[in-house]
Amino acid sequence: MPSPSSAHWLSLVGSIWLQTVNGPNADFWLYFFSYMFSGTLGLVFLNNLGQIAESRRLGQTSTLVSLSSSFGFFGRLLPSFLDYYSAKSGYSISRTGSMASLMAPMAGAFFLLLNSSDFFLYLSTAVIGTCTGAIASVAVSATSELFGAENFGVNHNVVVSNIPVGSLCFGYLAAYLYQRAAGGSSSHQCIGAACYRDTFAVWGATCAVGTLLCAVLYARGRRRRAAPPGEVIRTARASPA
Repeated sequence: MPSPSSAHWLSLVGSIWLQTVNGPNADFWLYFFSYMFSGTLGLVFLNNLGQIAESRRLGQTSTLVSLSSSFGFFGRLLPSFLDYYSAKSGYSISRTGSMASLMAPMAGAFFLLLNSSDFFLYLSTAVIGTCTGAIASVAVSATSELFGAENFGVNHNVVVSNIPVGSLCFGYLAAYLYQRAAGGSSSHQCIGAACYRDTFAVWGATCAVGTLLCAVLYARGRRRRAAPPGEVIRTARASPA
């Protein structure tokens, strides 16, 4: 039997989940899938980086992994610098707009990986690492911006539940395409740029879709902020629950 405090916590999580999912608009699902198709996808790429480097016979795998970690760290700091300079200039940057602008170069980086050159592998790793770290940092503020500060911890935990789901789906897809490229190899090992070519194409297209979803989310928020308060209330009441 769960304790009363545990039961209260589970009830709170369930009620917030239902209110978020069955809310008057599609903001939750747009945010959920745009995060999954960008930040989570970047994490899956970084987790498979060693295998990718091995398939391309890259001699210095540790250098590539260190590069991704370094740029991921600086990516997490990037939103703070942007907020600082935007505050000095008097402009406010929407969090969803920032996320959409970070997803676009990620999609391009995945398509650059279709080239077998080691230079593009290093370049794309740096771009994906930076954008993944920045998206993870911006998403914290985006959750508060979209759903309010009340019950923020539960709201954000509900949103980031996309990470295990996305990691499973994208990781399984990468493994399936890798094994298919390996063919009938007895060692089940694939060597060459073709091993992950289909994976990068699918990931690039997926990230492009995530960019589009986040752009729609940004447009919805901008339209809602620009509308008169009475019109926003009438629209929310007219929307299906």
